Amino acid sequence: MTNTYEVGYAKPPVKTQFKPGQSGNSKGRPKGSKNTYKLLDDLLAQKLSITQDGKKTKIDKRTMSLLQLVNKAVKGDFKSTQALLPMMIHIDENNEQKERMLEALHRDDKKILDEYKKRILEENKLSEETAKEVVDV
Repeated sequence: MTNTYEVGYAKPPVKTQFKPGQSGNSKGRPKGSKNTYKLLDDLLAQKLSITQDGKKTKIDKRTMSLLQLVNKAVKGDFKSTQALLPMMIHIDENNEQKERMLEALHRDDKKILDEYKKRILEENKLSEETAKEVVDV
C-alpha cells in the first residue's frame, strides 16, 4: 500500500508531524514560571505588619513604599519630592479631566431631560385639547 499523502506547503511529512498530545516546543518555558514583572508584583503584594497611630495594621509593600516616599517628601527630602511631584501632577490632571467629563455629561443629561420634559408637556397639551373636544361634543 502506497502513501498518497501529498507533502508541500502547510503539509509536513508524516514522520515530522507532532504526535497527539505533544506540544511544539517541549524544552520551552515551563508552565507556572514567572517573568520579572510577575515576580515584582508578587513581592510588592506581600503584607507587612506596622504600627501606625498606635494601632497595628497590615499593609502591602507597595503601599509601604509610597507611604515612606510621602513621609520623606513631607520632611523635606528633595529626591523624594522630585519623585512624588510628577505623580501628584498626573493625579490632579486625571481628576480635573474626570470633573470636566462629568460636567459635560451633566450638561448633556440636562439637555436630554429638558427635551423629554418638553415632549411630555406637548403630548399632555394635545391630549387635554382632545379631551376638551370630546367633552364639548
